[in-house]
Amino acid sequence: MRVADEALRKQYEGALKSWERRGRPTDAEPTLRQVPDDATMHDLRHFYASVLIKHRESVKTVQRRLGHAKPSITLNTYTHLWPDEEDSTRAATEAVFSAMPSKRPSRSAT
Repeated sequence: MRVADEALRKQYEGALKSWERRGRPTDAEPTLRQVPDDATMHDLRHFYASVLIKHRESVKTVQRRLGHAKPSITLNTYTHLWPDEEDSTRAATEAVFSAMPSKRPSRSAT
């Protein structure tokens, strides 16, 4: 874990310097992140996969990054993390309708 903690510390130090250069804006102070002492490489691997999925990487991309032989292996393990069709179709429909102008005639005082 030493390598991960060292990398996180370097990232924090860079973020802290940037924050100080920007005049220490309120509510923007960086936080030092640490890998829990009991975290294993397997835990970190699952974390990495979940981050890729959260950022909408494809099954094929996650499969390649994790070194799985087939996408089905990735899906068998991580299917529950990808948004289901219900979520994505609802979001797509809402996006289309929210961009459309209203067809309702305006009410004017007569």
